[in-house]
Amino acid sequence: MRYLVVPAILVVGLGYGLRAQDAGKERERGKVLLLKTGHAMEGDIEKLGLEFCVRRGKSEVRIAVEKAVRLCADWDDAYAYAQTLIKPDDANDHVKLARWCHLHRLTNQALAEARRALQLQPDNGDAKQIVVLLERMAKDPAPKPAPVAIDIPQPIVNPTPTVDVSFETLIGFTNGVQPILMNTCATCHSTGNGGKFHLDRVSDNTKKVGTQRNLAAVLAFVDLERPSISPLLVRAITPHGGALAPAIKDRSAKPAQSIQQWIEQTVAKNPQLKDYYGARKPMTPLPVKTGVGSGFAAPPVKDAKPPIPNVVTRGVSQQETPAAQPAPAVQPAAPLDQWDAELFNRQFHPRR
Repeated sequence: MRYLVVPAILVVGLGYGLRAQDAGKERERGKVLLLKTGHAMEGDIEKLGLEFCVRRGKSEVRIAVEKAVRLCADWDDAYAYAQTLIKPDDANDHVKLARWCHLHRLTNQALAEARRALQLQPDNGDAKQIVVLLERMAKDPAPKPAPVAIDIPQPIVNPTPTVDVSFETLIGFTNGVQPILMNTCATCHSTGNGGKFHLDRVSDNTKKVGTQRNLAAVLAFVDLERPSISPLLVRAITPHGGALAPAIKDRSAKPAQSIQQWIEQTVAKNPQLKDYYGARKPMTPLPVKTGVGSGFAAPPVKDAKPPIPNVVTRGVSQQETPAAQPAPAVQPAAPLDQWDAELFNRQFHPRR
């Protein structure tokens, strides 16, 4: 919304009070609205009851009727109204009107008012300054900057995948599985932050292209040999992506049961999927989360031994194994003397 300042001509400079639009001549629609504060608003303006509705693009502002002075058809109409507020024989009033016109880019009107002020008062310095400025601008307008070509990269649109499934499978995915994915998974997996599993945002069931892509993405994470432990289902009930909690609480939750039931029915009723996906590698049934990170990895091997390093001896590199050393011979203990004084003192006088 553009707010236009009109203090000099309509409020302070002329000494006249702003006159509200005459009754009987009120305009219902216009482009410029003059306010009692000295400002002006420009846009598609319509009077609705006790308010003026000012629309500019997608924005909309409501102004009470009592705050407005006049609704003008355009800036020419606003300029004509402003002329009625000045004294025709007062050079200073014409100077103020010229400044108002220049402020609102009414260049020709501003120059005409400044010249009229010079006719009334040839030594008026303000009028001379305005005339010189506007005539110079008319002869040597500021060059417009050359338009800069903006290279807007075109998004890469992948072709819609064709998935051969039964009508019952497609309906079950569209009405059952896809809404669950939109509510639990799409926040991450539709923004490019969900790894290889990408979903298209689908707000309703009429977007067939997005549904086809989502179906193909889901089937890529279905284990056709062991559907009950498909990665789609396992990861849904396992914390991943740095989240502290899984997207679905556990297998007993209704969304998880719905997904598992659809997966099992899809595998059972669509044997052609094994021909389509038969060449891909077998899937890992249950990935193990390690650490606090977002990935899945195999658990570390605890008893792994480091390899024996290469030892260079006298210029020859070889794998050397330390030779086994013979165990020291165990010496037989001497028999204890029950009358030994040291033994007696150790037992009965330990603090000595």
